[in-house]
Amino acid sequence: MNRTMRVEHISVGGVRPGEIVVATAITHSERGTVGSPAAPLLAAALGRGEPDPGGRRIRLHPMDGTAEASGAGEAVLVMASYLEPDGRPVGLGAAAHSDDRAAVDICGKLVAQWAGLLRSRRLLVAAPEPDCTGARAGVEAALRAAREARRDVPVYMYGRPVAAADRIARLTEAGVAFADDLDAVPDSAVVVFPPHGVPLPVRAEAAARGLEVVDTTCPLAALAHRDVEAYAHRGDTVVLMTGARDTAGEWISVSQAPESVLTLHDAAQASELQRFGVDPERLSLVVQPGISVDEAAGMITALRERYPRVRGQHYDALCYAATDRAAAVRSVAEAADVTLVLGAADDPDAGHLEAEAAAGGRAVRRLAASGDLTAAWLTGVNAIGVVPARSAPGALLPQVLDALAGLGPLSVTHREVRTGPRPGADGAGPGFSALPGGAVVDA
Repeated sequence: MNRTMRVEHISVGGVRPGEIVVATAITHSERGTVGSPAAPLLAAALGRGEPDPGGRRIRLHPMDGTAEASGAGEAVLVMASYLEPDGRPVGLGAAAHSDDRAAVDICGKLVAQWAGLLRSRRLLVAAPEPDCTGARAGVEAALRAAREARRDVPVYMYGRPVAAADRIARLTEAGVAFADDLDAVPDSAVVVFPPHGVPLPVRAEAAARGLEVVDTTCPLAALAHRDVEAYAHRGDTVVLMTGARDTAGEWISVSQAPESVLTLHDAAQASELQRFGVDPERLSLVVQPGISVDEAAGMITALRERYPRVRGQHYDALCYAATDRAAAVRSVAEAADVTLVLGAADDPDAGHLEAEAAAGGRAVRRLAASGDLTAAWLTGVNAIGVVPARSAPGALLPQVLDALAGLGPLSVTHREVRTGPRPGADGAGPGFSALPGGAVVDA
C-alpha cells in the first residue's frame, strides 16, 4: 500500500465559496474511480472542529478529478490514494474553492491527518449476534403469530423482549403492540409471552379470560421457573442467583413462589441468609438465566460452603449465553489495540460490554454512530476489536466496517464462544446445540 500512495492537489469543479466538499468518490485521470468509504469519518471530523472549518458548510459529494483537463476547475481537491492488493484504488479527499486559501489549507490538514492513519489492519468482531438463541426464536415466533393472525385480530406482546433494537423494530413494523398489563389487551387479541416469560398471575389471568396465547418462553427460562415452583412446593427456601446486574426475567422467576424465594446478587451475600431464618436442611438453589455462569459458580461455591446440604438444578439447565458473549468480548479485546463498542450512550448492555472489554486496562471506545470514530483513536492501531450491543442499529456494524476499510486494507474475522451440553446429552434444552466443552470460533 505504501508504495502506491499518492498525495495530490487537483483542480476540480462543483465547489461553491464558503463550503468544503468531502469526496465520497473521485474520478481520477489515471486511477479511474477512486472509492472513498472513509468520507463520512472526514466529514464528521470537520463537524467536530478537527480541524475547525471556520463556519463553512460541509458537504459530501463525488468529485471529478478530470476537470483540470477540461478547464472547468475553479476549486482545489486535496486527495490521498493508494491501491488495494487487488488493484482497486481507494482514497480520501476534500475540496474548497480556489479563492478561499484558508479553506484549501483546512482540506490539506484534514487529508494529511487521516492519510497518516492509512495502513493494513486486522479487525475482530466479537459475538456479532447480540441476542441469545431463545431471544431470536421468541421474536421469530411473535412475527409468525402476527403474520398468521386475522386482519381484525390485534397481536400484543406482554412486556418487551430482551433483544436487539432491529428485532424490536421488526415486531413494531409487523403490527405487534407491547403491553405491560393485560388490562390493555382486548379479549379478541392474541397475546405473546416474551422469551424471558411472564409471572404466574399473568398466565392465570390470560387463561381465565380465554385469551389466545403464543408462549415464546425460552426453554431454559421455563425450566428455571418450573424449578423455582417445584422446590418451593416441596417446602424449600429457594435461593435465586441473579448476579450483580438486573435481568428482565429475575422478577418473573421470583413470581413463581414469591413467599419462598431469596435473591442472591453476589457470593458475599451467602453469609447473610441466616438472618432470614432459613432451614439448612431445606434449601435449594436456582441460577437465573441470563447471568454469567462464572458469576453464578462463585455464588454456588459460597452457598455450598455455608450450607453443604443445599440442593439445586442439574448443571445442564444453566444458560451459557451471557458467559459466552462475555468470553468472546474479552478474547477480542485481548487481541486488539482498541475495542469499539457499538451502542447508545445510555445503553446498560453496551456499558456491560465496555466493562468486559476494558478488563486489564485495555482501550475501549463507545460508538453510537460511525462518525463518532476519531483519528486519535486509531493512531498507531494495528488491530481493532468491534463489539455490537443490543442498542446498535443493524446498519451500524456494516457502516463501521466500510469506513475502516477506507483507511487501508482490512482483514475482518468474527469470533464467538459457544458452550453447552454435548449434543444428545440428557437435559439439553430443545433447540439448543453447542460445541462440546466450549470453543472459540473464528470465521
